[in-house]
Amino acid sequence: MIKKISIRWFLWFSLVAGYALILGALLYFNLFKRVFDTNLQNHIINIVRTNANVLIEGLVGRDLITIPEVDLISSWPRHDNRISNIVYFNGNGTIRWHKDSDKIRMSLSEYHRGGNLDTDAVLEALKMGVPRVILKDDGYSYEIAIPLKAKDGKVAGVISFDVSREQVKSEINRALVNYLAGSILIFILMGIVLYIFVIKNVTKPILALTDSIENISTKSFQLDFMERNDEVGELARAVQGFLSKVKKELEEREILDKSRHHYEQEWWSSVLAITIPKGSRALVVDENNNVMHANFELAIKKDGPIHLLDIFGGTQQDIVHIVGQAMDNPGKIFRAKTQSGGRAFGIKTLQLSSKGGIVRTIIVLEPLSAVKK
Repeated sequence: MIKKISIRWFLWFSLVAGYALILGALLYFNLFKRVFDTNLQNHIINIVRTNANVLIEGLVGRDLITIPEVDLISSWPRHDNRISNIVYFNGNGTIRWHKDSDKIRMSLSEYHRGGNLDTDAVLEALKMGVPRVILKDDGYSYEIAIPLKAKDGKVAGVISFDVSREQVKSEINRALVNYLAGSILIFILMGIVLYIFVIKNVTKPILALTDSIENISTKSFQLDFMERNDEVGELARAVQGFLSKVKKELEEREILDKSRHHYEQEWWSSVLAITIPKGSRALVVDENNNVMHANFELAIKKDGPIHLLDIFGGTQQDIVHIVGQAMDNPGKIFRAKTQSGGRAFGIKTLQLSSKGGIVRTIIVLEPLSAVKK
C-alpha cells in the first residue's frame, strides 16, 4: 500500500512541479529579457546623455566635427564591445561622423537608399526628438538612435548605435539555467519534506485505521486504534461512534426479537388451543424449520433451537414430504396420512407468509383409528 501511494505521489508531484517549472520558466524568461534588454538600452542612452554637452557644443559651434567629439565617439566602442557601429548625424540629416570617411557629409536619404540603415530609428528620433530603440530583423542587435537637443529645444543632431544582444542573450540563458536549477532543487527538497509529512501523518495512520476496522469484532464492536488529535483521529472517533450506534441498535433488535418471539409463542399457544381439536398435535416452525411452538411436550432436549428433523428425522418421510410441499406452495393446505407407533395419523400442513418476510409453517397431526394387526 505504501509503495502504491508513493508511486502515485511521485507522479502527481512530478506533474505539478513540471507544470510550475514550465510556467515559471516562461514568466521569468520574458522578465529576464525585459530587464536585461532594458538595462542594455538605458546604458547606451546614459553614456550619451552623460557626455551630451561635448557633442552639443560641437554641433552648435561648427559644421565640421571637433576633436573632442571624435575622441569621445571613438572611445565608446573601445570601452564597450557590445557597440558594433556608430553613425553621427547633424540636425539637417547629414552624416557628421562615420568610421567610413567616404560616407561623411552623406545625406540621410542617400545613406538609407544605400541600404545602410536597417530601421527607421534615426528618422523617428529626428522627427520626435526622443530616443528610439528598434530591434533589427536578425534579432541579435538593436539600433538605438539618441537625439541631441540644443538649448532652444531643437534637435541639433542624432547619434545612432548598433548594439549587439549576444551578451544579453547569454545573460538571459544563464539566469534561466540558474532559475531552473534552483527551482528543481527547491521542488526536490519540498517534495521530500511533504512526502515524509504525508506518509507519517496521513498515510500510515489511515492504514492503521483500515487495519483496525478490518479487525473489528462483531461481539464487541470496539475499534482498537490509538487516540489522535488530528483529522485521522476525528475519523476514528466518528467510526467508533458509528460502531456504538450499530451495537446499540443490534442489542435493541435482539431484545425486540426475543420479546417478539415470546409474545408470538403465547399468541400461537392461544390460537392452537382454540383451533386444534383435543387429541391432535400441532407444531409451528419458522422460516428455518426451527420449532417455535408445540401444543404437546417435546421429548427432545438440546441447547439451542429444535429443528423439525430432530422430531421426525428420516423415518417419517411422509411428514417431511408434505411439509416440503407446503413450503413450496405458501397459502395452500396439503393433506396426507402416515403411521407411527402402531397408530394412523392424518397430516395437514400450511405455510403462512407476510409482506414483512415472516414465514411460519403449521403442521397438524390428527389421530385416526388404530391400525389392525
